[in-house]
Amino acid sequence: MKPNIVVLLFVVCVLCVTKYSESARILAVIPTPSYSHQIPYRPLWRNLVKRGHDLVLVTPNPIENFTAPNFKQIDVSKSYTVLRAIDFVQLRFSGATWMDFVHDQLLDISNEFAETIFNNTEMKKLYTPNSNVKFDVVLVEFLFMPSIYAFAHRFNAPLIGLSSLGLTAVNEYILGGLVLPSHEYRWEMEANTGSNLPFLKRLKNFVSMWSSIYIIERDLFPQQQQIAEKYLGPLPSVLDLTKNISILFVNEPDVLTPASPKLMNMLTFTSFHIDKNPKPLPKDLQKFMDSAKDGVIYFSLGSNARSSDLPIEVQRMFCEVFAKLPYKVVWKYEKELPGKPDNVYIGKWLPQQTILVHPNVKLFIYQGGLQSTEETIHAAVPIIGFPILADQDYQIGRMEALGLGKRFDLPTVTKEEFESAIREVIINKEYKERMLYTRSVLKDTPYDLVDNLIWWIEYVIRTKGAPHLRSNLAWQPWYQRYDMDIVVFLTIVAFLIVSNVFNLIAKLIVYVYNRSKESTVVKQKTS
Repeated sequence: MKPNIVVLLFVVCVLCVTKYSESARILAVIPTPSYSHQIPYRPLWRNLVKRGHDLVLVTPNPIENFTAPNFKQIDVSKSYTVLRAIDFVQLRFSGATWMDFVHDQLLDISNEFAETIFNNTEMKKLYTPNSNVKFDVVLVEFLFMPSIYAFAHRFNAPLIGLSSLGLTAVNEYILGGLVLPSHEYRWEMEANTGSNLPFLKRLKNFVSMWSSIYIIERDLFPQQQQIAEKYLGPLPSVLDLTKNISILFVNEPDVLTPASPKLMNMLTFTSFHIDKNPKPLPKDLQKFMDSAKDGVIYFSLGSNARSSDLPIEVQRMFCEVFAKLPYKVVWKYEKELPGKPDNVYIGKWLPQQTILVHPNVKLFIYQGGLQSTEETIHAAVPIIGFPILADQDYQIGRMEALGLGKRFDLPTVTKEEFESAIREVIINKEYKERMLYTRSVLKDTPYDLVDNLIWWIEYVIRTKGAPHLRSNLAWQPWYQRYDMDIVVFLTIVAFLIVSNVFNLIAKLIVYVYNRSKESTVVKQKTS
């Protein structure tokens, strides 16, 4: 027996050593101080750690109650002070568009978010020249902070991009993707998206999209270059570092996204953060919802926009409508609500996933955030949407186009429209049926999506950055990428040919006219 035990222990040791040798050192940086930008990736972090990889996670929202010897979190929640100073509801009521936000605020706050990362004491210990810290791959949020991509260069590691709300046009363009300003996929166009748009809307989209791409490349990238070099020393262009990204993980439900050409190194996923075993409701909320014989409406504007910031007249309108309805209402409201109807329950922070899966919930009124959209599809609850900023117009527009709910604008919605929409969406069973169908399509996948992304992370490490997946269009000038030089050349050639043909025809007509005129004169003289 003893030799067998020795052999067994030897095999176990070999397997442990093999697993350790295959484990990788991973740096993940998600700098945006927004809960919705953090939660899509938490199952990925947990599974990477369980798989034996060493993970250093830089985040403004550290995961609570999750520790492991091979897992370290660096807290950069200081950047929340920047985001909380922005009143997103006021921006909506002032008529500010996403492009206005890009031009007026995004560049500055992106710089502040990046500075928070580089200035962090724990981060400095990692990237200082004498730290001897090594990473096998670097995962970063792929939005508007390209200075963060320089960590991949610093650690001589492949770069993987992460996006929690689709792929922005400027990043898709930089990577060599096809940017079509009037396509429904372009969420930056907000309410101007849709199929078969009229010419003037398409013209507006074209000018708006390409001007924003130009402004971001002209202004953001040089500023981010300065920030990266301030802390890391001389670097290659951060624009070139962006083009060298190995692969992209984009949170984007295919069932909600109009089909369009995708980059070869772009992988989509969805609903990672959905909790299969949601936490129980607080007892008072559980009792409130259980007693709703006619059903419950859940109302939340998300984690960045606050219902308490809505104009008083809009809050009053909501209260008047809710008071007239037979349904109970659970409302995420951050202060005391004056004139609160008896059928309304308010809370500063509510367990949204648990609320949505309650059998009495009939309707979700929300701002159109992607994670909330995934949660309401998972619960098969129809929606009424009031977009606030960024991709929310697009998300709610798609939900309405698919017959999953209705869309309104907070500054213009009337009491009558709102009440009528609530009754329509709840009473008309077609909304619920379409939501059930959408959920079935969303869940119909051939493999576990988290395991699939982990496989690709390890693949990027094994292939030393998977350079064969990158598009060489990223390195071509814009006119060559779209064959504009050829189009211009052929246009000039066609113009010259047509103009010469017309010139010959004109000369021929003049010649014939003159000849006929001369012959007429000769005849007159002879007669």
